[in-house]
Amino acid sequence: MNSRVPFEDMLADAVVETLEEILGTVAAKAILRMIAELNQSSVEKALRNPRAIHLGLLGLFGTGGKIIERIILQKLGDSVEVEIDLEGDFLEEIEKIRSAYSKS
Repeated sequence: MNSRVPFEDMLADAVVETLEEILGTVAAKAILRMIAELNQSSVEKALRNPRAIHLGLLGLFGTGGKIIERIILQKLGDSVEVEIDLEGDFLEEIEKIRSAYSKS
């Protein structure tokens, strides 16, 4: 059981994958740096902090950030057996996925 990937690493991977799919690698790196700056932290810390991701995406993309959040939720939801609401609050849905992941 201890060989499982920590949830925060799964979250970070889902964010990076999503941004790279939508924007390409170079732009994704730039966006990740901006999210880290907005949250006054390193990219590594920001990527593992759902609140930082949420605030960064909404701050940089406005309502478009919600679309990116939905894709991130879908990616995470695909790897965990849990009912998620793609229209729901990003932070609440992340907690739901995290909880289901820790129980599985």
